[in-house]
Amino acid sequence: MAGWRILSIVIACLVLFVVVEMMRRRKLREKYAGVWLIVAIGVVVLAAIPAAAQFLARLTGVETPSNFVFLLAGVVLALVSLHLSTETGHLEEEVRTSVEEIALLRCELEDTRRELASRIAELEAKTAAPDDVKGLPEVERVSK
Repeated sequence: MAGWRILSIVIACLVLFVVVEMMRRRKLREKYAGVWLIVAIGVVVLAAIPAAAQFLARLTGVETPSNFVFLLAGVVLALVSLHLSTETGHLEEEVRTSVEEIALLRCELEDTRRELASRIAELEAKTAAPDDVKGLPEVERVSK
């Protein structure tokens, strides 16, 4: 077995291990892990069975199997980039909506605070002074 084939298999197995470990630790979501698992399994198959790469290269009209592998890698990277771009757009929309909702809630909170402060001021004004002091005897203060 050629050295590059062994290296490819070792790297693909390492990628499989890292992806499974990241999924186990909940660092990588399943929908993203699937892509990397398929890529790693594909690399193992192409490295273990070089005739598969030759067959696929002839089938697609690519001159050499290595060029086919590079083409395949480019397609996979383009698809991953497209998927991540759509996810980014979706997340930006969610963030914008959340920020707008927070701004509206802050305005509502400030209005409620102002209304509460005015009610408290009214109640304090009513309870601070007696309603009617006419007719009550005056109390002289005694100084000591």
